[in-house]
Parts: sequence; structure tokens; C-alpha cells
Amino acid sequence: MTVLSRGAYAALGLLVAAFLGFGAIEELVVRGIRGGEVQPLIVGLVGAVVSMLLAVAALALSRQRAAARGLAIVAGLAAIAFHAYAAMPPHRNVGFLVLVVAAAYGAVLLGIALGPQRASPRGGPGVRRA
Repeated sequence: MTVLSRGAYAALGLLVAAFLGFGAIEELVVRGIRGGEVQPLIVGLVGAVVSMLLAVAALALSRQRAAARGLAIVAGLAAIAFHAYAAMPPHRNVGFLVLVVAAAYGAVLLGIALGPQRASPRGGPGVRRA
């Protein structure tokens, strides 16, 4: 992965995490805390954690950290599973667009993490040790 593509992945990851995180915080505050509903409170809280996980995974991949692969796998699976749950009836806390964005970016993260490992230009492993 080149420096330019790592930067593009990080920018895309941060953008997706902000997009999903904004909705999670809104759900948490408006319907959960102010509205007094328990289910939106929990969904908003878990959604905010998943969004932070996506942001951290994007930054770890761009900086080639040792834990980046595992973090990207966990973040991708968490984003897909959580948003699939949150889009199910009867509550439907997230809409179809959010489900598609989360599933697509989760699949991209899994593709990056589970794809072929390339050697570093310095001759060492493909991921720099922290």
C-alpha cells in the first residue's frame, strides 16, 4: 500500500466514522438521554463505540501499526453486525443508507485486512511494529 493510498484509506475511514458517529450521538442524546428511551440509548452508545473503533482502525492502517490487521477485522465485523441489528424491525434505529454505508465500508476494511500481505520496502514484515 502506497503512502497516497494509505492516506486515502484513512481519510475515507475518518469520513465514514464521522458520518456514522454523528447519527449514533444524535440517537444517544435525543432519543436516549433526553427522550428517556432505553433501547435508543443503548443503540446510540454502541453505535458511538463502533464509530470510534472504525476511526481508530483507519488511523492504525494508515500508520501501519502492528495491531492494525486485527483491529480492522474487529471494526469491520462490528460495523456490519451492529448496523444490521440496528436496521431490523420493529425499532429500525438506522436507515437503509446507513446500513449500506456501514456494510460497504466494513467489507472494505475486511478486504484490506484479509487481503494479501505485502513485504515492507525496508525488507521487514508488511506492518511496522509499534
